Amino acid sequence: MELLLKRLEFSVEHLLCLDMTFQQCSPEYKNIANKLSAPEFKDIYVDISRELYAGGKKIRGEQRLYRQMILGDVIEYVLTGRAFYYACKSKNNLKNFLKLIFYIVNQLLIMDSITVNNALRQCCIKNLMKCNIPDDILFEKENDKELAEELLKSTTRLNDDNWKRYDAFIDSILPKTLGCPKELVVFAELIRLKIGIILPLLLVQRLFNDKEPIAPPDFLLLKNNRDIYGIEVGYNKEGQSREFSLRTSIPTFAVDLEENMHNRCPVCGEFILYCDKFIEKYSSGFNDLHIKCSNCDNFDNGNCKYSIYYGKYHGFDYNGVDISEKKMHYHTNCVKDKYYISKNKQINILEKHRDDFYAQVPRIQGLDAIIN
Repeated sequence: MELLLKRLEFSVEHLLCLDMTFQQCSPEYKNIANKLSAPEFKDIYVDISRELYAGGKKIRGEQRLYRQMILGDVIEYVLTGRAFYYACKSKNNLKNFLKLIFYIVNQLLIMDSITVNNALRQCCIKNLMKCNIPDDILFEKENDKELAEELLKSTTRLNDDNWKRYDAFIDSILPKTLGCPKELVVFAELIRLKIGIILPLLLVQRLFNDKEPIAPPDFLLLKNNRDIYGIEVGYNKEGQSREFSLRTSIPTFAVDLEENMHNRCPVCGEFILYCDKFIEKYSSGFNDLHIKCSNCDNFDNGNCKYSIYYGKYHGFDYNGVDISEKKMHYHTNCVKDKYYISKNKQINILEKHRDDFYAQVPRIQGLDAIIN
């Protein structure tokens, strides 16, 4: 992701250079800049600027603090607003674009590791505190700086007894690591399935019309028979989708990734990622995306970090909670040398399930009716 963000940084630097130059050399341009900074408009100008960066996480009754949403929008702008132009130029470009999406999805899922890896979290917070963002903006939300300083010494992890105190702050420094990957995967799948014209509205927070502004769905799907559908990612926005449908007469439905994806391995607490073999097959247009890990050159006797085991494991999760009786998704290499109990016998996971390990494949709930 680094090169993409660096190029975006160059665009911002270029615009800042132009703005500085014209303020210095054009009296009328400087006059307009003064109007924007004048007392009667300054507070408005500052509030609008918070739509581009604001410290903290949105809370009830406070509309301006939602940094995780802004950071996610920036990443989605890079992919759906600019990089997609590259994808449109050829079939090979589209293949590489789909690869890019899944590699960035993996990076976003890895960012969430700071919720369970305190060493990584401390590095992240230290580096943020060293960067060029002023403290009054980085820690705009009250008490966030104190929470950051506490976390530099804390070993708390997701879902333990102390986590709730830090949850909103941790969310605020990451680019919506749950929602953004899902939206990007759905975007890729809509493109791959070729079921119509896809219009991403991920960056459009409100649509203006003759009444109150309304929130659009994440995508519009335009079918060849002129049918139009709104597609919302996630099942928790029924009210928003209903309002959009009532106001526009466009039927809107929700989709989501099956099996509660993306899955967090209970042993290490980190998300299961998409492997290179899957990304290659997916981007190359294969319909059969299933990958049996034991047949893969990278399996390495269960040491592949992308391989998945679904089943029981006799032991504890990353917070020390006994999960022996639960069937869950695990990294194969986290449990391959472990066992579970069946009929009072210890069953070695690697020996018993060598042919059952598989690579993660995204499946979208809710698209069947449109595809058919």
